[in-house]
Amino acid sequence: MTPQLDAEAQAILDAIAVSGEPHLSTLPVARARERLRAALVAKGAPLALHGVEDVALASPHGALRLRLYRPAPGPVPPALFLHGGGWTVNDVDTHDELCRRLARRSGCLIASLDYRKAPEHKHPAQLEDAHLAYRWLLDNTVAIGAERSGPALFGESSGGTTAAGLSLLLRDLGAPPPVHQVLAYPAVDRFDRWPSYGERASGYILDRQLMRWYFDHLLAEDAGLEDPYLYPLLAEDLSGLPPTLLLTAEFDPLRDEGLAYARRLAEAGVAVEHVHAADQMHGFLLLGRVVSRAGSLLDRAADALARAGSRPH
Repeated sequence: MTPQLDAEAQAILDAIAVSGEPHLSTLPVARARERLRAALVAKGAPLALHGVEDVALASPHGALRLRLYRPAPGPVPPALFLHGGGWTVNDVDTHDELCRRLARRSGCLIASLDYRKAPEHKHPAQLEDAHLAYRWLLDNTVAIGAERSGPALFGESSGGTTAAGLSLLLRDLGAPPPVHQVLAYPAVDRFDRWPSYGERASGYILDRQLMRWYFDHLLAEDAGLEDPYLYPLLAEDLSGLPPTLLLTAEFDPLRDEGLAYARRLAEAGVAVEHVHAADQMHGFLLLGRVVSRAGSLLDRAADALARAGSRPH
């Protein structure tokens, strides 16, 4: 049976097609960021939580913003959230509604990081910032009113790539591991290495042309092509990684590498729950308001965080 894109998701693509807006990859970076902020920053009153605050993390490159979403009073399990946007666009504001829904549903303290972005900051700047934020959460558990259990990781799109790379880095450093990781449709291999890049090359929110634009901004000219902290699928050994929920989408150029990563994790003995959304496209977690099925998938991801937070550590 031929997969069919969700009708509500197709309606979004139809609206984009008739809008006359130029392809994102043809815009200067500053303009692309403005356009996505206009599209993604929620209008109206935000979902109410017990508390939302921004804190500044000191780093060698200047202060980093970390937004803490507290669903309830008292200690709750922490989770570091890394937003998507090809390492180039988006920020904590574009993913504010998503993080509020995650916090409300999971009961976790969601810490959303505004990491440095490309092209101003090439790889591995994003991974360095994520590592710093993770260590900060470990060191400040009591101060922020979180439970003493280690943080979970939640990465969406390119944030999922960084989250997967961070899990590998923490394992290799012998550092305290995440209690769980949720990876939503991450890039885990080099550009254009899988058939889905051709099958889903155009016509969707993420396409081959946009992935090329993202990688061009992210990578320095002398960037190594065998870096497992950027391309986790290249890691020789995936054992010892945290329990994982991996979400993939059928209508996504990154589909095949995500499927391969789920298989490799399972073969390495990692506890993996793989959810393949056969009727969705890349980016569906950001579409919960307008795509009913996307909302249910977001709830499933939040429930995975809730289960991780309730397990004894």
